Amino acid sequence: MRYVKKGCEPEFMIKWKSLRLQAGQSLTYVDFECKEELNRILRAEQHHICCYCQQRLDHFQGDKIGGSHNEHLIPENGPQGDFDKQMDYANLYACCIDSRGLRKKERSKRHCGEAKADKLIRCFIQEEECSSFFRYNTLGEIIPNGEYDCWDDYIAHKEELEGDVKDAMEAIDILNLNCHFLKADRKGDLDGLLRIISTLSKKDVENKALFFEQAEQYPRYIDMLLYFMAKKK
Repeated sequence: MRYVKKGCEPEFMIKWKSLRLQAGQSLTYVDFECKEELNRILRAEQHHICCYCQQRLDHFQGDKIGGSHNEHLIPENGPQGDFDKQMDYANLYACCIDSRGLRKKERSKRHCGEAKADKLIRCFIQEEECSSFFRYNTLGEIIPNGEYDCWDDYIAHKEELEGDVKDAMEAIDILNLNCHFLKADRKGDLDGLLRIISTLSKKDVENKALFFEQAEQYPRYIDMLLYFMAKKK
């Protein structure tokens, strides 16, 4: 996951909330008419990647490939939700919908917002040091920045984890960021990256990493790419 620098709340949201309050109506997301316009702004703010898994996002709803919805980081409902944050711009992000509609027996394939549902995770993407709490391995796994080098080891030692490592592990687990699809997808991109940077100088790799970070549209899985690019000697 990666820190998302939020911009100013869009004027159309401010106006909508003001009109609702003047009419004595509650600020409920289900009644908000400009969901697609909001999603366009959220995607641009996130450089067109999912707030959790970092797949590319190209449009609102519609087709699953590149599709997205407006995600409430702190859930709208449920025992861990906060009803008053439904229309809080700081709590809204663009999230992929790749695993939407999977049947119960395919639940292990659900990831990101579809896996999270009404559960609460630490709000890493609101912390500027977000990326420092996670790292990656050559299997394509995202893991906490702790002492173990693979996801299975974190699962095996789950009860022993503490602090940031425990929070990172729980976030990865709840979001199912190591489901087979994401793991295989990341590994494919990583293998391609390693072939490319093996032919480049360290300086060239540093310049390429800077280009990625400054791009209007990030490459998918940017944090993984940057993590391994930083290891170039």
